Amino acid sequence: LVVAGAGGRLGYLAAHSGTLRGSSTLEDGFCPPVYDRTAESGFFKKGEAELNGINARVEEMENSPEREERRARLAAAEERTQAVLSEVKREQKAKKEERRRKREEMWDVLDPEEEYPAFEERMLQEGAAVQRHIKALKAQCKDEVAQSQASVDEIENELKRLRDLRKQKSAELQNQLFNQYRFLNIRGEEESLLPIFKDTPLGRPPAGAGDCAAPKLLQHAFSKGYTPIAMAEFWWGKPPALEVRRHGLYYPACRGKCEPILGHMLKGMEVGDNPLECVPEERESPKLEILFEDEYFLVVNKPSDILSTPGRQVDHSIYSMMKERYPNSTGPLLVHRLDMSTSGILIVAKDKDTHKEISAQFIDRSIKKRYTALLDGECNSPRGKITLPLIGDYLNRPMQKVDFERGKPAVTFYETVEVSNGRTRVHFYPVTGRTHQLRVHAAHSMGLNIPIVGDDIYGQRDERLMLHAGFLEMKHPKTKKEMTFAVDDPF
Repeated sequence: LVVAGAGGRLGYLAAHSGTLRGSSTLEDGFCPPVYDRTAESGFFKKGEAELNGINARVEEMENSPEREERRARLAAAEERTQAVLSEVKREQKAKKEERRRKREEMWDVLDPEEEYPAFEERMLQEGAAVQRHIKALKAQCKDEVAQSQASVDEIENELKRLRDLRKQKSAELQNQLFNQYRFLNIRGEEESLLPIFKDTPLGRPPAGAGDCAAPKLLQHAFSKGYTPIAMAEFWWGKPPALEVRRHGLYYPACRGKCEPILGHMLKGMEVGDNPLECVPEERESPKLEILFEDEYFLVVNKPSDILSTPGRQVDHSIYSMMKERYPNSTGPLLVHRLDMSTSGILIVAKDKDTHKEISAQFIDRSIKKRYTALLDGECNSPRGKITLPLIGDYLNRPMQKVDFERGKPAVTFYETVEVSNGRTRVHFYPVTGRTHQLRVHAAHSMGLNIPIVGDDIYGQRDERLMLHAGFLEMKHPKTKKEMTFAVDDPF
């Protein structure tokens, strides 16, 4: 962070995000944290130690042999009960059938007035004895199961108490921690994390909020009376496992953690426009190259830096151009989309039935597509397959990241076309169509590990993003005839 001190003298401050070597404070010239939660004498470390103790007790009880033994005794008691009751019911049915048979036999043998009533009384007493025996067995089994259940509940209830205590202590510690992070702005106003994040989608600060470099830099500048002039953040060292970060490249402050904090800290300052929210200047619509057109659909060559569909703040797009050109069309018009920075083949359906027919080809992946990209480095692999599942990075929108647990499958085949002047021309053949799929598969350390030239999100800015959808093969939605479209690379 470049700052101006007394008399307008310029200097700079340096800070790092998170902790280094387990500490928030270093003797290496970095700005101090807004709050040092790693201090051994602080409440956070003490609270953390208490939570660790509860966690250890929970883990010990969850994995204790005694717990397993009690649960096994309960399962055995329930199994015995089931077996005993099944056998009793079988015997009860058999004895009932035997009494019925005896009644039939004795009806013709005994005197109905003098002898049969006494016999019938014996049968009733025998049936009642069987019922009393069954009732006693059920009570005995129920008591055995209840004793085993009580033994299990003793441990489970203690576990629930510890888990509830852990949840309560964790929330209390987190809220106490959030209140310690108090951020200044140039007006001298101070605000803590909880009110700052109150109106965000989460409603609460995410983990690690306040520990990033930008808030540390501004906090130190304001506390010392310096005036911030300009700031830039860059990644240093090895890339993280899931996100795309490259050593030495600049990245914006994260949106999920830093954006709300910076919204408070930059109040009262003259700041540049947020590039993610800038509305491009109105310009004359370029003449759109139409590669094919009939009564059902058309294929256009989309220029770079034009949206496929209207954005939140920008209406000008291929969709709006097509809507103006075909005001009587029905359906969504665009069958698929290309990123704003990507150029190339785009299909436009003139009616909803055609849209449905062509969309089905995308869904069943019968459409063949080829993209050309220029990579900012030399690729030594002649061809291959990249399978890195992707998910939106909610803390760094609009970036995507790799996530092997929650990410959607993303598959890309590639082949190297040419290596020249330190750059590589490749063909991409995407099987799936995830957001930023080719850009992430190119730049990620587990992909090609070489960003596309001009990728201002995952690489470095250039005159344009060197990614072009240059080939598409499909069936005509009505005639079912195979059709191929191709357009030369513009770079």
